[in-house]
Amino acid sequence: MNTLKNKVALITGGTKGIGYGIAEALLNQGLKVVITSRTEASSNKVAKELGEKTNSKDI
Repeated sequence: MNTLKNKVALITGGTKGIGYGIAEALLNQGLKVVITSRTEASSNKVAKELGEKTNSKDI
């Protein structure tokens, strides 16, 4: 079976809306996730939030 575990996904606009939802879903599937946004502060805030929510340090 083909698995995405331990792969890396780059998500532009990952701090809200669909991008946020995709980042969360992929983290729950075992992927490492890189998110971008318009501001560094927003990226850092959401990275921390998603890390806590999904119990992952791979963001």
